[in-house]
Amino acid sequence: MTRIDPTHTPSSTALRIWSVLAVLFGLAGVGAVWGWATAPMRVVPPAADLSFSSEAIARRAEAAFAEADAATRRAVPGARRAELMFFRGATSSVCAAGVSGRGVFYCPETGTAAFDLGYLESLVARLKGDAELAVVLAAARLAAEHRQRESDILDMAALDMIGARKKRRTDIMLGLALQADCLTGAWAWGTRSSLGGVPDAFWGRLVRSTRTIAADFASVGRPIPPELDTFGEGTVEEREAAFRRGYADASGTACPSPVTLVTR
Repeated sequence: MTRIDPTHTPSSTALRIWSVLAVLFGLAGVGAVWGWATAPMRVVPPAADLSFSSEAIARRAEAAFAEADAATRRAVPGARRAELMFFRGATSSVCAAGVSGRGVFYCPETGTAAFDLGYLESLVARLKGDAELAVVLAAARLAAEHRQRESDILDMAALDMIGARKKRRTDIMLGLALQADCLTGAWAWGTRSSLGGVPDAFWGRLVRSTRTIAADFASVGRPIPPELDTFGEGTVEEREAAFRRGYADASGTACPSPVTLVTR
């Protein structure tokens, strides 16, 4: 299982950009994060009727992420390999900004995808017969964010948000989420021979399930920070439509960037 390389650190420029970004769109979550950090330790009830073990869930997520990450390196010249981490409960060792995380999320400052096994177990319990597909797509969704990073889309979005009005920042964050959904759909179409087909409306069902899990975590005093909530942006309908756009075009050309990239 891949672990974080402690010697791997992001560039100072990238850290400055993402530190600014963290301030811009993270302030709204400060109260929630503080409540989470100071709340008494309570354990979310374990998911019942799991169809496979935690180890099997982790292995499947790792394999799917590795496959999607390899696709990024083929598509984006010079793209670097993403880091991968599994944890249980919460972690503060993934993001350079020091924000503790829960759920499944990607930290662009460090290029690390993080998976909370308890969260994945809850997802498996909810999706039941489609649990493996849900785990695979959740992993591929984080890999899509790494592709955005390696394509310089996240850096340009962070720069665009500096000094922007709240509405513009909100629109960019939603646009990034929808583009990542679209890229996930394109990857799923491109790997359908091994992955199998993704049923109509399944992505929307996945998003609804993740939001229910997030609400369950929040109800016991352990909310997911908004800036790390992979499936929290936009409506379910918007998210499903974005995934389907990509699923209809494996080339990814149907997944435009929400910001204008600077040509180097």
